[in-house]
Amino acid sequence: MQHHSRIYILISLVLAACTGLFMSCSQNLPEVASADYSVIFDYSDETTLPSARLSVFANSASEVRRYQRIKITSLENDWCWDTEILAMLESDDTQWAGCTNLVPPENEKLPVGTYEITYYNADEKEYSLTVDVKYDVQFYDVLLPALPEVMSKKRGIEKIAVYDKEHILIYFGDRTEEFLTTRAIWNRYREAASYQVIWYADKGNLICVTPEKPVTPEEGN
Repeated sequence: MQHHSRIYILISLVLAACTGLFMSCSQNLPEVASADYSVIFDYSDETTLPSARLSVFANSASEVRRYQRIKITSLENDWCWDTEILAMLESDDTQWAGCTNLVPPENEKLPVGTYEITYYNADEKEYSLTVDVKYDVQFYDVLLPALPEVMSKKRGIEKIAVYDKEHILIYFGDRTEEFLTTRAIWNRYREAASYQVIWYADKGNLICVTPEKPVTPEEGN
């Protein structure tokens, strides 16, 4: 159950993207338990190779709204991301905070190796830890039509996210038979307006996000 909860947290943070800027005057030092990551490949259409971004986040038993800033540094090539835009998610007794949109320079690939993550609170007190990022770089060359076969070889899991017309998530879970066509999605959720398929592998450390598509009730879609 713990494994599935972690996958849910990973993908939920990716779907949530950056949800807010945390403003806090707490004098307490941030308390971070451990860090995790996902390398995300985003597809725009069937003929364009995906773009990649890195999502890093830490879990804490303390109030994550204390965190005001995060700095991520690749120890392989000294690339550095420094931002005050944080994503947050709370599950059971654990809170997660991080950033989901760390992109490399144009025409560069995200380095494999160790990254240092430093959290700061309002008075610049800091806490640092590291995470080792490993992923299959072949995904930079995988077009969307080939993705299901590649993911099958990696024992990837296919999920689906369904949104209403306000783009509020109304379902996220396995893409079972009742979600294989837009007609089937509409039969299940009459308020559905769009959906997107999300694949993950390597225990959630690799995620592929396909283009969002409209939900229409016509048969055969």
